[in-house]
Formats: sequence, structure tokens, C-alpha cells
Amino acid sequence: MPEVNTLIRPYRPGDEHGLVELFARSFGRSTTEEQWAWKLKSQPTPVENVWLALSADKPVFQYAGIPTRFWLSQGHATAMVSVDTMTAPEFRRRGLLTKVARRVYTAWRDAGIAFVIGLPNQQWGSRTEALGWRALFPLQWLARPLRPEAILARRLKMPALAQVRLPAAAWNRFLRARVRRDERVRTSAVGYADAVFDQLWERCRSGWSFSTIRDRAWVNWRFLESPSRRYVVTLARDVEGPSGYSAHYLTGTGTHAYLAELFVADEDSATRETLLCDMMESVLAAGAEAVFTLAIPGTPLYNCLRRAGFLTRREFTVQVVPLNVSVPFERMLDPGQWNLSGADFDVI
Repeated sequence: MPEVNTLIRPYRPGDEHGLVELFARSFGRSTTEEQWAWKLKSQPTPVENVWLALSADKPVFQYAGIPTRFWLSQGHATAMVSVDTMTAPEFRRRGLLTKVARRVYTAWRDAGIAFVIGLPNQQWGSRTEALGWRALFPLQWLARPLRPEAILARRLKMPALAQVRLPAAAWNRFLRARVRRDERVRTSAVGYADAVFDQLWERCRSGWSFSTIRDRAWVNWRFLESPSRRYVVTLARDVEGPSGYSAHYLTGTGTHAYLAELFVADEDSATRETLLCDMMESVLAAGAEAVFTLAIPGTPLYNCLRRAGFLTRREFTVQVVPLNVSVPFERMLDPGQWNLSGADFDVI
């Protein structure tokens, strides 16, 4: 194994080419410079959010965070969402994560970043605790089969099974009866998030102590300006005005759909169920065989999804590194204080 003789520094324009190559070597899949820039360089930040370790002028490690505006205990704060930590294979297990992350956290703390939040993976091992990461609560994958006969036919390599649709149709009708539309809630797809989404955020924000600020800037950046996925954003309105939105997309093959976010006030079951019904009908009509999403167990959204037939799968642990002494960590442990989705971490 090579000796660790690296230069640690903040990002400089032009680094993205080498970082895209490093991404492919680290994760075994490709990304583009456009996607990298959208994720890491399109949001305002008070401090550099991407740091590198270089060997022979080539990046061999990246530590990065998405600067994110947070609603934090009835005020505003900037946090970093930790994403795409990557190491060149020949430089793994050489202490780069610990060395770089500590330097980065110091820079972020000095610049006023409130906390780092993320989903550290098991490969971090004991370094997670050593770097100050503290576990909050689980974020669980959920899956809703829409056409189980098609899934079974593909797995068994028996195409004829895909034509046996009566049992699946009966199953879908049964589950639809458990989650219902409300005629007082109207929905429409949007191609651009305008001031209505700011109104929606103002209407809902007091229901949580911790949340990404989900206004029009968030919706446009996270969903409608994404260079890699074609999200469908659906806005809901009730008699009082904008009441919620959902964002979903279909995979390139169209067989799977992902519900990235369903944003409504916790107590607003009418909007939640109406948006969920809308999404399910849309992806079923498009030929999707299953829908996947993420939710915090025990929350109103999670309970609604379970009633709608979503089945539990593996889970992540949401963790934070408090950087500011005023961050109320003990309150953060209560998932009921949070509005949080898979979209916060760009995993869906």
C-alpha cells in the first residue's frame, strides 16, 4: 500500500474533472460534471463545502457537504448535509477520512455552520464516533408492489405470469380503500415552483423544530432543476390555500417509481392521502411495478404509507455532528420534532 503523502486543500475550479473520475473509481458507477456541480456547487455557502486530498496532483479523497438552509428551533441556520465521501481504492484504510474530516469540521465550525447531518455507512466503522457523529433515529426504506405478477414473472423468467393480473388488481383495490382522496383537496403538476411554495412553507413550518427550509428555492433546486432525474412535482391546495406537495420520478426503464418527498403538515391527513393517491395512480398508469420511498418510523407519513400497503425494508441511521454548542441535540433525538425525507440526502 502506498504511503499517505497527500496535500489537503479546499476545492478549486477545475477539480471537478478529477473528482468525477474518482467517483467512478470509488463507487463503481458514473456521474457527470454537471451532476457534481448541481449537487455541490449550486447552493450558497459561507464556507468552502468541498475538500480534497491529493497525491501527485490527483484527487484521491473527497469530503463534501451540501450547504442547506435549516429551520432550527424556530430560527434559521446553515447546516451541511454530508454526501459522497470517497477514497481512491489504493488509499483506503490510510486515515484520510479522519485527517480531512477533522480539518473540515474546524473550518465549518469557525464559519458558523450549526451541524453536519448525514447517513454514515458501515465502512466508516469506529471513525464515525471518533469524528463526533451521534445517532438520532432510523430512516427506513419502504416498498409498495403495484404489479406483483410482473415482478414475479421477471424473477422466475416466466413472462406468461405477467398476464395474470386479476389478483393484483383486487389487491390494489383493497389497499386503495385504506387511503382515500379528499374532494376538498385539489392537485396539479407544476414545472416551476413560485411564491405559492413559500406560502406553503410559512403555513407548515411551525409544526417542527427541525427541517430543511422547503420553500420554492428548495423545490426548484432539489427537484425541478435536477440534471439526472425527471421529477414530477404535484402541488395540493385546500380551502385555505396551498397545503402540500409531492415529488416522484420513474426509473429509466419505467419499472420502478420513487417517492422522494411528500410534504404536508403532520395533522393534515386529507392532503397527505390525496397526494399519495395521486402519485400511486400516476405511476401505476405509467406501468410501474413498484414504488419505493423513505420515511421515519412512527411518523404520520410512515403510518399512512404502511396503511397504503408499503412494506418495510432495510434502514439507515440518521446521524449528526453538532458543531455549534447551541444546537439542541437532546431535542433532535425525538423524530417527532423533525420534518425529514430521503430527498434531504440525495439518495432518492
